[in-house]
Amino acid sequence: MGLQHIKLITFDVTNTLLKFRVPPWQYYAAVARKYGYKGTDEEVDDRLSHNYNILLSKYPNFGKCTISWEEWWRQVVKRTFDGHLPVSSDVNSVATELIEDYKTAKCWSAAEGSDILLDSIQKRGITVGIISNFDPRLYDVLGSIGIINKFDFIVTCYEFGFSKPDAKIFRHALERCKQSVKPSEALHIGDDVKTDYEGARLAGWHAVLISDDIKTEKPPAPNHVFNSLTSLYLALEKQTLVL
Repeated sequence: MGLQHIKLITFDVTNTLLKFRVPPWQYYAAVARKYGYKGTDEEVDDRLSHNYNILLSKYPNFGKCTISWEEWWRQVVKRTFDGHLPVSSDVNSVATELIEDYKTAKCWSAAEGSDILLDSIQKRGITVGIISNFDPRLYDVLGSIGIINKFDFIVTCYEFGFSKPDAKIFRHALERCKQSVKPSEALHIGDDVKTDYEGARLAGWHAVLISDDIKTEKPPAPNHVFNSLTSLYLALEKQTLVL
């Protein structure tokens, strides 16, 4: 089965539609060095990952219903750089700069093949949406990249209050469609086995994975995995996609 019966296609954002221009820990370290940070990028990587996961566990969905998403990120930055800057109050300046920069194309770029794939899907008359575990800056990011008008709707975990792989967020996406769409008529495209591929399939959707480095005991079917959006586009054009 190709796209003959598909009425809705949704995309994940980070590492699917969009790529970081540089790894976040490198960018965080570069901004912090303006304020006297002397440590290594690798040290930032360790602390940033650790603190991100702590905040995600303590305040799910970037603080939805608990703290503001801005405060959520400020706490991540503070935990990452507290005690590592000459002037402790400068951590607020680091946080402000990072929060603003990650709204823009300064930190993000469109993934290879995103334009031609999105155009191909739109020409087929298929509804196109986004389901992303992202905060409200996603609208600014997509606008800065110049692709926000390619989507019929956008669903973020911050706005909805549930994250992938929860089936609720996939059901909500179906409700956002102007036409009636069954789960079996929907396809989700993402880069994470658990949140994107398995989450969509458990919700009754079709799913494909964009990845060239799958690390899981139960990998997806080989015909559901593509190393780039370009390779997925070529499969659509050659009618070799099997869902």
